[in-house]
Amino acid sequence: MGGTWLIVAFVLAIFFLVLLIGKFKLHPSLAILLVVLALGLVIGLGPKKTLDLTYSGFAGTLKSIGIVIFLGTVMGQILEETGAAVSITKTIIRLVGEKNVDLAVAISAAFLGIAVFADSVVIILIPIVATIAYYTKRSMSGLGTLLFLAAYITHSLVPPTPGPLAAAAVLKLDLGTSIFWGIVVSIPTVIVTWLYCKYLEKKYWVEPKPEHVAAAKQAEEAGTALPGSFGSFMPILLPVVFITAASLMESALKGTTAAGVMSFLGDPMVALLIGTFLAMALAGRWDKTVLNDWVEKGIAGSAMPIIVTGLGGALAALLKDGPLSKELAQMIVSSGLPPIVVPFVISAVVCTITGSNTVGVLTGAALMEPMIGSLGLSPLATFLACASGGQWIKIPNSSGFWVTTTLSNMDLPIAMRTITPATVISGAVSFGFTLLLMALHII
Repeated sequence: MGGTWLIVAFVLAIFFLVLLIGKFKLHPSLAILLVVLALGLVIGLGPKKTLDLTYSGFAGTLKSIGIVIFLGTVMGQILEETGAAVSITKTIIRLVGEKNVDLAVAISAAFLGIAVFADSVVIILIPIVATIAYYTKRSMSGLGTLLFLAAYITHSLVPPTPGPLAAAAVLKLDLGTSIFWGIVVSIPTVIVTWLYCKYLEKKYWVEPKPEHVAAAKQAEEAGTALPGSFGSFMPILLPVVFITAASLMESALKGTTAAGVMSFLGDPMVALLIGTFLAMALAGRWDKTVLNDWVEKGIAGSAMPIIVTGLGGALAALLKDGPLSKELAQMIVSSGLPPIVVPFVISAVVCTITGSNTVGVLTGAALMEPMIGSLGLSPLATFLACASGGQWIKIPNSSGFWVTTTLSNMDLPIAMRTITPATVISGAVSFGFTLLLMALHII
C-alpha cells in the first residue's frame, strides 16, 4: 500500500474510533479493538501478524502497568470509604481559612485528583463546599467549577491515575519522572484556573443546593468520626515520595544498598501496595468490609482503565511494527507543523468527542509512541502534550461535566459558560507551560 493510502487508512481509523465511541456510544474497549483489527488488515499486515501484534501489544503494556492501575484504583476507593478525602479537605480549609475557601478547594481537589477520579472528588466534597458557600455567601459557579477542574488537572497530568499512568507506560517513560513533571505543570495550571474561577464567581451567581447544606449539617450533628489529618495524607503522599526518591537515587547512588532498597520500595507496585494498606488502616478496623468489599469496589472501577490501557498498547504495537509510523512521521515533518502540536491535538480531539480524558491521553500516547524518535520529540514532552490535550473542552458528553453541573446547582447555559471555557484554559496553560519547558531545553 502506498504512503498516501496508509495515511488515509490511519485518518479513517481515528475517525471511526471517535464515531463508534462518540456517536454510537460503543464502549471504548470494543471500539479500540475493532479499529486495531481493521487497521491491521487494511494496511496489509495480514491476519496472523495483526493478531500477533494485538496480543503482544496488549500483554506487553499490561505486564508492567496492570497491577499498578488496579492498586491505584483500590486505594482511591478506600480513601473515599474511610472519609480520608473529607479529612484532607477540612485540614486544608483550617490552614488557609474559610475566607480563602476557593484556595482550599483548589488545593484539596488537586491533591485528591492524584488518586481519586475527578467525578468522585466532586461527589465526595460537594457537601462541604456547598455548606461553606452558603455561610460565606460564595457562588457555586466558581467553586463548583474549581472543585472539578483542580481535580481534573492532576487527574490528567499526574500518575497514578489511569490516563497519565497508561500514557507513561506506553511511552516507556519513568514513572518518577512523569509524576514529578506532571506535578510541576499542574501547579501553574491550577493557579491560573483558580484565578479564572474567581472571575466566574463574580459573573454568575449560583446558590448551593439546599440538600447539600442539610446533608453536611446532619453529618456534623451525627459526629461521624473522620481519620486524622496526618494519616489521611499518607496513603497518597508516601507512594509519590517513594517513587520519586527511587528515580533520583537510581541516578545519584546507583549500585549502593540504599539505592537498591529504595528501588524496591519505590517500584510503583510496591509503593501503591503500601499506600493501599495505609488507606485501609484509616478505617480503624480489619473486617470483611475493609479487607474485601471495598477492594472489590475498587477492582470493579479498575477494569475499564486496565482493558483500555492494554488495547492502547495493542494499537501502539500495530503502528510501531507496521509501515504507518514512518509515513506519518514523514508527513508531519514535511508539513512544517511543529511536531509537539500533534500529540496535543490528537488527545484534545479524542477527549472532546468521547468525553473521556483517559481515552484521550492514552490514544495520543499510543499513536505518538512509534513516531517520537523520527519527530525528534522526547517521551516526556510527548507525555505532557498528551496530558494537556486530555484536559481540552469538556462539553455535555462528559460525565464530569454533568456531575459538576447538577451537584453545583448550575443550569446548562451557565455550565457551558463556566466549565467548558475553564477546561479550554487549563489545557492551554498546561500545553503552554510544556512549550516553555521545551524552549528552555529543560525537557
